[in-house]
Amino acid sequence: MVRRSAGTGFDTTDETSQTAREVASFGTATILTGIVSMVALVFSGLSLYETVLKQANLHLYVPDTIAYTRDPNGSFEVIVLPVTVANSGARDGVVSALKLQVKNEETGLTREFAASFIAAPGYFSTKEDYTKGQSRPKTAFAPLNIPGRSAFTGTLLFYPKKYSEKRVVPGAGKFSMTLSAAMDTVQDMGTIDRFWSTDIEPLNFSASLPAVSRFFSAQMMTGRSTRMFVENSSSN
Repeated sequence: MVRRSAGTGFDTTDETSQTAREVASFGTATILTGIVSMVALVFSGLSLYETVLKQANLHLYVPDTIAYTRDPNGSFEVIVLPVTVANSGARDGVVSALKLQVKNEETGLTREFAASFIAAPGYFSTKEDYTKGQSRPKTAFAPLNIPGRSAFTGTLLFYPKKYSEKRVVPGAGKFSMTLSAAMDTVQDMGTIDRFWSTDIEPLNFSASLPAVSRFFSAQMMTGRSTRMFVENSSSN
C-alpha cells in the first residue's frame, strides 16, 4: 500500500527508502575511510620506526680469502682479516672491539686475537725491515662508528694479547675461527632503547692454509704473508 502525505500527494515510501540508502552509503564510506586512515597510521608508524627509531642492527661479513703473517716487532702472529660491518638499523652503532678466536683443528690449541690495527694502503706491498726503520703501513684500531643504513669495510689486523712461542698457526692446516664484536648503542630513549637493543651475532667459519715452504717461518718474519681460504661462514 502506497501512502501519500496529507494534502501534498508526496510518496513517503520513496523518501524513506532513499534516506535509508543514503545512511547506509554514508556508514559504509565512514567505515572505509576509517580503515584507510588506520592502515595509513600503521604504515606511518612502521616508517617512523624503520627510518628514525630502529636501533643499530649490526652484522659481520668476511670474504673467501684472508691472510696470515707475523710481525717481526715482537714476533706476534697476525691474522689479516678483511671485514665488513653492515648496519641495517636506522640509528648509529659503535663497535668498540672485535675479537677473533682461532683453534688449530689438528693440535686443539686455541688462541684469542683482538683487532689492534687497520691495514693502510701498501700494507701487502711493503716488507718489514726494522734495520732500516721500515714497516708495513698500518693505523691503530679505534672504535668504529657505523651510521644507520650504512657499512664499514676495512682490513683489520688481529694480534694475540701476549706472545707465545707455541704458534696456533705453525704451518699448513685447518683452523676454526669465531669473529665476535662488542657494540655500544645510542641510549637517547633510555628504557626503550635498552628494550630494542640487539647484540651482534658472532660469525663462525673455518679457514685452511695450504702446504707451505719449509722456510715458512723465516718468510713470515721477512714481511711476507700467505693466503688462507675461508669455508663454511655462518652466524650463530
